Amino acid sequence: MSTTTSQPVTLEEIARQAGVSRSTVSIVLRGQEKERKISKTTITRVRHAAKELNYVPNHMARSLRLQRSGMIGVVVSNLRADWAESIMGGMLEVFRPSGYTPFVAIHRFDAELAHKELVSCLQRRDEGIICQPMPAEAELYALIRRSGVPLIFLGDRPADLPEVNFVGWDSTAAARIAVEHLVQTGRKRIAFVGVDYPMEMTRGRFRAYLDVLSEADLSPKDEWIVNAPIGWSPERILDWSLGRLLAPGREHPDAIFALNDGIALLLLDALDARGIRVPEDLALIGMGDLPMTGHRGIGLSTVKEPCEEMGRQAAQVMLDLIANPTKAPIHRLIPGQELKVRKTTQRGAQESRGRGF
Repeated sequence: MSTTTSQPVTLEEIARQAGVSRSTVSIVLRGQEKERKISKTTITRVRHAAKELNYVPNHMARSLRLQRSGMIGVVVSNLRADWAESIMGGMLEVFRPSGYTPFVAIHRFDAELAHKELVSCLQRRDEGIICQPMPAEAELYALIRRSGVPLIFLGDRPADLPEVNFVGWDSTAAARIAVEHLVQTGRKRIAFVGVDYPMEMTRGRFRAYLDVLSEADLSPKDEWIVNAPIGWSPERILDWSLGRLLAPGREHPDAIFALNDGIALLLLDALDARGIRVPEDLALIGMGDLPMTGHRGIGLSTVKEPCEEMGRQAAQVMLDLIANPTKAPIHRLIPGQELKVRKTTQRGAQESRGRGF
């Protein structure tokens, strides 16, 4: 029978009803029962008692008592295409047993929004901040560091801020694998479609593209290199890209290396709408191996990004920094060069040579 009261339910009341100690109740309600080896029977009793008493956790009171919030701010560019979901899956494996809760926000590559969300992390007194960095925000990042809150750049980093902690994918090496695959399948007119994101790892992918073509004695035409301004919508990037690549009266590429799977998937759909066969007329490869790319109806060739491992590593680095701030800066570059060859590059190499459309 449920009990209703105007006063907050205490851990002591739950402990009495469940017949366990207050510390056991605290462990179960913090989600630390596995690491503290609490039995399933006890867990069930505690949760049942909390439900019967209509217990609602008082996060603010707990934060004041412990002088810590238990929150980690996670600010990413967007929640499209499952990238953030995979990252968060890895983070939760580490944060949950340690009693931390990630608070996720997005900045959409909007400088004003990014500034607002990062300041909110400080105002909430988050114990750490993990973010996809924005250009020209060095002063804000310096403010965060001066506040004593651990800061980790996720996925990419400004080349001029080596003092900031970083966890990301070694995507430069992975990009070489992707472009080499296009060359090995006989493509000679290879285009690049991406975003001019002035960060070290993004520009590393573009350099890898140029390096592989140079090593293969291939020279891309200027119109085959599409670096859209940061902040453009996916639709605008798509229209501008295809306008350059498929302009009438010009020699067209026979393959495209896309900066990431999100861009590659948009291109795949748009090329199909224009009657351009992939891969017979034009091969396409992305970067990331998002869950949807392996679907039989899509079959996008790509290189797998270790997203969950990135999330785990970022979370572990954050715990290390909270425990020992003098460890900074910590830099983790995670390898990952697993090529996923699928139908967007698998067939049609011979047919596409020398052909226009």
